[in-house]
Amino acid sequence: MDLQALQEARDLVWLYLAGPTLGLVGLVLTIRLRAPQWRLLRRGFAALRARPRGDTLAPGLGAVLATVGAVGAAGAVGAATAVSLGGPGVLPYLWLFGFLLAPLAYAETWLARTDAPGKSDVAASGSLPRRLRRMGERWRLPSLALTATLLVTGFAFAGGVHGGALAEATGRLLPGSALALVGGAAALGATFVVTNRGHNIAGWLGFAGLLVLAGAAIAAMASNFGDAAQVLLRAFSDAFEGAPRSGEFTGAFAGEIAFAATLHLLPPIGGTAGTVGAVHAMAGGKTRDQAALAMLAPLFYAVVATLLVMAFVGTGVFGTRYADRRPLMETRIHRIAAASAAQRAEPDRLYDGLVRIMEGRTRNPGLSVGTARGMVSEPHFEVNGEPADIALRVEDGVAYEILKPGRFGALTQRPFHEAYEVDVVGDMLPTGAGLLLRGMSEGGGDLAARFALAGLLALATVAFAVWGWALGRSLPTDARGPRRLAGLLPAGGAALGVAAGLPWLPVLGSLVAAVSAFFVALVLLGLSREVAERAK
Repeated sequence: MDLQALQEARDLVWLYLAGPTLGLVGLVLTIRLRAPQWRLLRRGFAALRARPRGDTLAPGLGAVLATVGAVGAAGAVGAATAVSLGGPGVLPYLWLFGFLLAPLAYAETWLARTDAPGKSDVAASGSLPRRLRRMGERWRLPSLALTATLLVTGFAFAGGVHGGALAEATGRLLPGSALALVGGAAALGATFVVTNRGHNIAGWLGFAGLLVLAGAAIAAMASNFGDAAQVLLRAFSDAFEGAPRSGEFTGAFAGEIAFAATLHLLPPIGGTAGTVGAVHAMAGGKTRDQAALAMLAPLFYAVVATLLVMAFVGTGVFGTRYADRRPLMETRIHRIAAASAAQRAEPDRLYDGLVRIMEGRTRNPGLSVGTARGMVSEPHFEVNGEPADIALRVEDGVAYEILKPGRFGALTQRPFHEAYEVDVVGDMLPTGAGLLLRGMSEGGGDLAARFALAGLLALATVAFAVWGWALGRSLPTDARGPRRLAGLLPAGGAALGVAAGLPWLPVLGSLVAAVSAFFVALVLLGLSREVAERAK
């Protein structure tokens, strides 16, 4: 599978289709439903204390599960990636996403917890796909399409993206443990799905995971609280004017900040569209209260991510180089090193031509290697952990062809997928899970980093279960066998991704999640009048 083409397709769909559609539909629902994210905020917090009716899930735990389904491991790692690319200017976009997506969660919960007009069997509903199926022949095809999309999203996004983020974090802090820990989290998540009372235990485990991750971020901020607090002051100026250089961070333009936020902060919470209603349909609160509770998940997600961003920027780790490695295809080869965002945008600084690498070092004098927001100090190249002996054909700093010595030492062209086996090693700016764990350890010590990893393990485990319940409830109530198999898809995706090492699975998952979110947004827009009438 062409990983680069898949990444480009994912970026295009989130940037120009799913992201704008979610925002526009959220704005329309805000107007049509009379700003429920403000009007009913107090009601949502009051409903957190409500007791369940009978043997159902407590309303507050339903809100926790919906939040964890969005945060998981991918939400935390995504926040770190967004900061590494855009700096503190990503924060206003995070709050904007939370504000605009709240009415979508409200509308979806109303639909999932009510039956179609003219029908009264609420138990036959319980999710958005089932609700569409109950609305007659006209909605049968959209219901089937949405169900199929959600099943693929649950396997590839919930399993691949959350599982991949957890594998990256565990592999960095505890090398060699990724398979065991991710596999264990997947197994426990699957156990929750098939256990009768699993949702209650999972809810409390998810709550503990959120507290632990937030506590680790606060401990990291405490080492330099003044700088961390200033993040809130400079966030808006950076978002609109661009982020200045900070340490080795070369800065970012305003458009680059918007792209970083959309690609890495929006997918974790936007990708849950279509599953939120199913989670809140399991809870035993009143429909009006549960719909108000549903809007708290984007808010809680924004709060946790804000604490993480403040820790990354306040400790200064996002602008400090550390010994690390990065896949070759995530770097660019420069003819002249760039020290600022403006210099990085100059195309004549990038190299075109052949790069010869022997014993891990380039034989071309004067070339340098850069990541998305900084330069690599003393870079060398490795293939499967060994010093590289290769040649690369490069255009605009990006490799498009790889050559290796053949039988008689002459360079011969190799399949391009072998370029993904090449790593650049050196001192570089951290990103993703590397930035997350580095920020925790620099501010709060190794103990804070280990607490953060424990929080990620708990959140990913519960996220697998949350998606499993949502997928099971997307199928008809009488399909017990398929429903149980569907519930195991997220855990199966995570286990397969880490065991087989499938780099394309998270990318495919994010792409499918964008398509699913786009589809759900259109459905909610089409049914918004009914929701407005019922919610009066």
